[in-house]
Amino acid sequence: MLRAVFVRTLKAGVTYEQFKEAWVPADTDGYPAKVSVSRNVADDRQVITVLEMDMSLAEFEDRRTELTRPDALERLAEIVDTTELEGLYEEAFNDKDL
Repeated sequence: MLRAVFVRTLKAGVTYEQFKEAWVPADTDGYPAKVSVSRNVADDRQVITVLEMDMSLAEFEDRRTELTRPDALERLAEIVDTTELEGLYEEAFNDKDL
C-alpha cells in the first residue's frame, strides 16, 4: 500500500469546492486510489490530502498521471498559499498488525 500525503494551506478566501475543482480529475471512473481530504480544525485554510493506492511503486510511477488533472499544478498554484508536506509513503504496518 502506498500513500501520497499533502498538507497545504489555501489562500485566504479559497473554498473547499475551489480546491476540489482544481485537483480532482475530470474523469474519476476507475480512479486508482482512495482519497481523503480533511481540514485542520484549528486552521480551516489548512487541508490534508491522502491518497491510498493498493499498488507497487513501479505501478504508481506508470499511473501517476491518472491521479490529478494534467494542469493540476498550475490550478493549485492559483489557490494554494503554501505546501507544508508532500510525500509518498509505503505502508510499514496497519491495524491488522496491532
